[in-house]
Amino acid sequence: MLVDAIRLKSMPRDYRRSLPAFDYLADLRRFSFTRPVTIFVGDNGIGKSSLLAAMATDLGCSPKGGRMGDPEAILPVSPVACECTELIQRAYFLRAETHEYLLSREQSPEETGGRSTLPTQVDVQARSHGESVFDVLYERVDGAGVYILDEPESGLSVVRQLALIAEIAQAVDRGAQVFIATHSPILLGCPNADIVELNDTGFQRISFDEAEAVAATREFLEDPEGTINFILDPDAEDAEAEDAEAADTTVDGAERPE
Repeated sequence: MLVDAIRLKSMPRDYRRSLPAFDYLADLRRFSFTRPVTIFVGDNGIGKSSLLAAMATDLGCSPKGGRMGDPEAILPVSPVACECTELIQRAYFLRAETHEYLLSREQSPEETGGRSTLPTQVDVQARSHGESVFDVLYERVDGAGVYILDEPESGLSVVRQLALIAEIAQAVDRGAQVFIATHSPILLGCPNADIVELNDTGFQRISFDEAEAVAATREFLEDPEGTINFILDPDAEDAEAEDAEAADTTVDGAERPE
């Protein structure tokens, strides 16, 4: 592992103080990584994205996203320390909510002039969201390094998400370590990934089948109409069950014969 573990250096004094993820990390003191791909899952507002941003900042990436060592990046002091086994020479932070900022940086003269994979004439700002995500990944994910992807499924079709899994697997084969925060059940299928759920008990390693996103998606695909009906009228199912139970035990006020 390039990043062996994370620990909380100090509790943030801003909004992050109220996020459960930072409380959990404070209680743990240290959380170790065991696989080259770590995927964080959990409810909205629990602090997955903020945790990844803090990790990225400690590695020298802007909390808005971008590469390590970007001369335009403003790096605040990170409350999280990444414990590394060796000097990290390459890192990139892909953040869905600041995608337009990332593209503007990628299209700047200093960045286009230093491209090694993507042709210099490609204008990533003129591409679709999904295309530009892959453009950035093709250029930035290259060999040994730490790559932090915050909700990379945003704007990607199902097929593109499957393609992203392949890109991640190939990057790992070249020595990459990848951290992901996602709500996508598809990305949870990354080979040999360590899925870490942030829940009421803290940091909990779970299996693919135990992930809420996987269970909820399976339930919907097995019975889409029933699932939607339940969401629209959750009391209807209870009422139907009560009516069925009553009909099974009585006939015109008398017990149903055996």
